Amino acid sequence: MPRRNEASGRYVVNLDSGDGRKLVCSWDECDRPGTTLHQHYECVHSVSASCEGADNRLLKLIGQTAHRTHVFCCDDHRNYFVNAYGRNAHESIARTGRAYGNLPVGIRGGRFR
Repeated sequence: MPRRNEASGRYVVNLDSGDGRKLVCSWDECDRPGTTLHQHYECVHSVSASCEGADNRLLKLIGQTAHRTHVFCCDDHRNYFVNAYGRNAHESIARTGRAYGNLPVGIRGGRFR
């Protein structure tokens, strides 16, 4: 019987590599392939700029867009990643003394929820 993510998600393939390699989970302690179900779309530009304007400006300057897509193998790894930076990281530090490896408040981790 297929697991939940294999039944309805697809692996993300790196088309730039030329050999069709699967992208690895963005959580640094994991080597499993990432799926389309567990993606995080990150804006790395100022909130005062529009997404389209920021993309156009950065494409001209450095050849990259102002957005990043991260893929993960499971929801827990995506939640760890999202909670480890920005305002979420400050809240985690205040709550537990560290920013890395914490799930957000109210989310239980693990396979058996």
